[in-house]
Amino acid sequence: MKFVFLIFSLLFFATTRAQSLLDSVGNPGFNLQDTISEKLADLAIGNRNVIVEQRGLDVKKYEMKKNRAAWLNNIGANFNLNEANINSSSTNNANLFFPRYNLSMNLPLGYFFTKSRDVQISKANIELKKAELDVKVYEIRQAIKLQYQAYRANMFLLALHEAILQDELVIWKKTEAKFAKNEVTLETLSDASKRYQAELVKKINLLKDLNTSKYMLESLLGMTLEEALVKINPPAAVTPSTNQ
Repeated sequence: MKFVFLIFSLLFFATTRAQSLLDSVGNPGFNLQDTISEKLADLAIGNRNVIVEQRGLDVKKYEMKKNRAAWLNNIGANFNLNEANINSSSTNNANLFFPRYNLSMNLPLGYFFTKSRDVQISKANIELKKAELDVKVYEIRQAIKLQYQAYRANMFLLALHEAILQDELVIWKKTEAKFAKNEVTLETLSDASKRYQAELVKKINLLKDLNTSKYMLESLLGMTLEEALVKINPPAAVTPSTNQ
């Protein structure tokens, strides 16, 4: 008895949900556009491909900092002291040599030309990576919106088909009851059974399409759809009661 009640409850829930979706589809102003797809697209920054592009941009920035500091490696310095000046006595000032010390620095003549060009190349690489990152984010955003629309379309198609399936189930059950009373032929019963089974096959395919579109959407988001929906619509915080 409990099993029958459970089956009845599941059928009632599925029928009610399907009817709600059918009512939405039947509305003259119905369309597949909504605000959720745009909010989900904002989560594109979590996509793996976007993260890879961001890491590539970080590498280019590090390379630029390295190039800017590399000028220190091209400077050579020499410092020499005149030992005679350091060790000379005050009575032998006539033999002092000038200057007392020598300091020299060596910098390649072409350094300023090549270094400036290296910095320019680093800047250009950073700008290129930024542009590639922007393009990738845009592509992922569009893909998320398109895939979410495909998911919603499959959800509505499944709901529409659920109504057809239930009708065929009712017809098959009635035909089966009539056949038991010899009111219809075996051929009529067989036709009703085949129609119902054909609708079951369609349901399986529609479920597969719905699940596939969901998995593809989650791949783009980098998280489950349920997690994404919580992120864009976080549950309201519960305010502690002052009466406790």
